[in-house]
Amino acid sequence: MHPIFAALLILSVSAVAEIRVNLCVLRCKDNHMREMDNEWSTDFTLPLLNLLRTTGNETAAYMKAKLICESNHNLEECLHRCNKSQEAAILLAGIKSWQDACEHLEEVRAQFPCWRENGHELSQACRPQTVSLKESMHQFARNQSQQNIQNICSDYDKFSTCFTQEHGKLCGYRSEIITGRMFHNNREAMFNMLKIRWSTLPTQCGYSHLRRDTYSSEKYSVFRNSNHHRYLTVIATVILWLQFSL
Repeated sequence: MHPIFAALLILSVSAVAEIRVNLCVLRCKDNHMREMDNEWSTDFTLPLLNLLRTTGNETAAYMKAKLICESNHNLEECLHRCNKSQEAAILLAGIKSWQDACEHLEEVRAQFPCWRENGHELSQACRPQTVSLKESMHQFARNQSQQNIQNICSDYDKFSTCFTQEHGKLCGYRSEIITGRMFHNNREAMFNMLKIRWSTLPTQCGYSHLRRDTYSSEKYSVFRNSNHHRYLTVIATVILWLQFSL
């Protein structure tokens, strides 16, 4: 989950400035950021899509994705060696948003040919929604108010709906399902990150359940009835995508 650090820096430094930063956590973060230095991007696209677009090679993209998953694992192990802290909890929550993609990388890999072929169209189709979301995120970075959180949730709904539907149009049903799953997992992880800092989130940050066939594994069916998903929000997801991509 290497793209999380912009979000974490904002949430654990700007929005939580009164907290003294854990030096052990900083070392883990810095090591991970050095490993991921070549993956940084300001493109606001789905991380795996951007990974394919920048490499231009499906095999290279797959191998790079595997390396990223390995780096995420190393970061998690490093954080577990640190004392418990709010910063570490935020980082660990962020890592979870990429667990599913790493565990089902072969399933995602099957979509690479179409994502590569339609990379430009997929990245440009939802440009208006992307611009609105970026602006909302910039406002949030300056002022972590409930109103700005509310705006992000609204803009993110429009962005995620557009992006998922475009994958379905250009690459078919399975691509739409997998893309929806990525958004779902990021929402869960980022909600948990935000809940570490804020106990109350706007009602606009509600969550609508995924279709029952979204997950290829039955183990995910429990998600559909989890009460905590009622308030899932995506602010940190947007920040991290704004700064980095896989």
